[in-house]
Amino acid sequence: MVRRGYVDTPGGQIHFYAAGDRGPLVFLFHETALSGNEFEKTLPILATRCRAIALDTPGYGMSDPPPGPPTMDDLVEPLLTAMVHFGPGPYVLAGAHTGASLAIEMAANRIPADVSHVMLTGLALLKPSEIDAFRRIIGTPVIDRDGKYLIEQWQKRVKRWGADTDLAGLHWGAVEQLKVYSRFHWAFEAVFQHDAEGALARLRCPTFFLIGDRDSLVESDRRAAELVKGAKLKVLSEVRGRLPYFHPEVYAHELIAFAGLA
Repeated sequence: MVRRGYVDTPGGQIHFYAAGDRGPLVFLFHETALSGNEFEKTLPILATRCRAIALDTPGYGMSDPPPGPPTMDDLVEPLLTAMVHFGPGPYVLAGAHTGASLAIEMAANRIPADVSHVMLTGLALLKPSEIDAFRRIIGTPVIDRDGKYLIEQWQKRVKRWGADTDLAGLHWGAVEQLKVYSRFHWAFEAVFQHDAEGALARLRCPTFFLIGDRDSLVESDRRAAELVKGAKLKVLSEVRGRLPYFHPEVYAHELIAFAGLA
């Protein structure tokens, strides 16, 4: 069973999804502009081997937002406070896209002694030209009275996720973004300003990159894996993004094997 709740932090309440009552603590961090329920199908599988907790990033899902556009520190601090609520390390960290940036910031710069393993999917190790391209795709949230923005956001999602993505999945992604629409772009900017290369250079724990070959950040993961000594990279054939949601069994079993939870 997946449980839900909140942890109070100085930066506001952090909402979580949790499953499992024994074993190591595994924390899961979602991509923008989704929420921790990106892992809701993965959590019951992980729960057979560990205590798995998916946290909503500040400002997304049902976590309180920061007062304005955040830095990476603004996002990480409340999450670290929430993690301590569940117990001491060592922790296994797994993150997708924005969540991958959060995970390496924690593992490399904030709590390196408390992190045993890191699994990353779509880490943003981006060139300036790639950041510019992503900014053009993301755009600036504008709400018009006729609701044209709703159609535009749906069409963008179909284009990015693929016309063959099932309608329920597209609807889920669109609703998650629209729930936080006025600030959905905030975490992207925090990621664009993050020193991912520096964090990767300081990683000392076992690191695994797992990504689909049709994910928008697959080439970024290839570059990132080369910067971490001993890192493992696995590219799944004919697979797009949102692995924990669309391929929960694959994602969970790869994490279980990598972190030695079997």
